[in-house]
Amino acid sequence: MRLSNCSRVSRPLILGLVVSSLLCGCRTSQRHDIPTAPTIQTKTEPDSRVAVERPLLTGLIEGVSMYPVPNHPEDSAVSLTVSVGNTGSPSTVRGWNLEVNSPARSIPNVEPVHVSGIVDMPGTMNKKIDLAKDDLALKTAQVPIPKGARINGILTFVLSKTSERDLSNNRTSFTIHFKDSQGNSSQTPKSVIGVKVSTGNK
Repeated sequence: MRLSNCSRVSRPLILGLVVSSLLCGCRTSQRHDIPTAPTIQTKTEPDSRVAVERPLLTGLIEGVSMYPVPNHPEDSAVSLTVSVGNTGSPSTVRGWNLEVNSPARSIPNVEPVHVSGIVDMPGTMNKKIDLAKDDLALKTAQVPIPKGARINGILTFVLSKTSERDLSNNRTSFTIHFKDSQGNSSQTPKSVIGVKVSTGNK
């Protein structure tokens, strides 16, 4: 009889332990891992809004002189006094060429030639210049023009099968084209033969 009573008492206790164990198992299975925030990598990039300064070249033809080419009287040489200034970043100058607009005939653009000799400065009286020393194409190709500076020199071009008479007194004009060190093109205003050029402030 005692044994029988002990077994009756122990059954609820056993059932309670089983239920408790099942509840613990359910609670354990319902737990979820808390997700962790992913690591964000940042990349430093240059500010595209920062302006990069570029050269700003301007040119002006200040004097014109035409004369026959020695030993080639059928050709004419044109020596131009030219100034070029820069209000941007320092730059050399290249790609010089002369555009001739003449009602009399069509003349292709020509590149400057390097000559030597002491001649009268174009557009002046009794002022001598050394063409080799004042060659603007050589001067601007070797030394960059600083910001705020202006440089003067001579550019000489040879016009084949062209006489001074072909160009004079018929509103023929000259325009000089050139490029900065970044390849940006610029040009001088047209200079009409026989019309005085206003140089303004240099």
